[in-house]
Amino acid sequence: MASDSDRIALYGGTFDPFHNGHLRIAIEVKEAFGLPEIVLLPSHKPPHKPDRPVSDAMHRLAMTREAVRGMPGFVVSDAEIRREGPSYTLLTVREFQAAHPGAGILFVMGADSFAEIGSWHRCDELLAACDFVVLPRPGTGGDAMLPPGIRVELEQPHCYSWAGAAYRLPGGKRAFCPAVPALEIASSAIREKIRSGRCIRGLVPPAVQEYIAGNHLYVD
Repeated sequence: MASDSDRIALYGGTFDPFHNGHLRIAIEVKEAFGLPEIVLLPSHKPPHKPDRPVSDAMHRLAMTREAVRGMPGFVVSDAEIRREGPSYTLLTVREFQAAHPGAGILFVMGADSFAEIGSWHRCDELLAACDFVVLPRPGTGGDAMLPPGIRVELEQPHCYSWAGAAYRLPGGKRAFCPAVPALEIASSAIREKIRSGRCIRGLVPPAVQEYIAGNHLYVD
């Protein structure tokens, strides 16, 4: 994919905790799109998971910062944590557009989340606001990643694999589906391992493992 220094990639998530799967995705997207940097955005209150308890936002922010400390081109933003109320993606995109006039925004998300984007806050405005990078998840791909009820057109009519394809969205924006490897690591599984006293080495960056242990996270 062509390099574009005017693009800003935003990669949001609960990051509870930030693990090696998240880190690998950030690296792959940055390299695939030739980006000078990628912004990691721990969410404050995920609106699509209102009943799921999450760890304190400042711990999740600190773990994300520890994970990429010393890695050029990886920026951690507290934009969603600073903002009151639910972490609506549209508001985040608008904030970065205002701060970086003329820059193209790429919002990075999993295929499972993209399939449900029709239920997101002001979905029509969001789909017209920025381009998307849609990443593979186990069991998703092809029609499974397309949001029902939203007109999404494949740009290459004879492309038979969703990986590597690009789709045109309502409003003219695009959804890119890069062929990147996905590490099947779940934050929920990491939390459960910690609660049961099992080793999480290799699942999270060493600095994150040290932070979790030093702050006695996920032990209750």
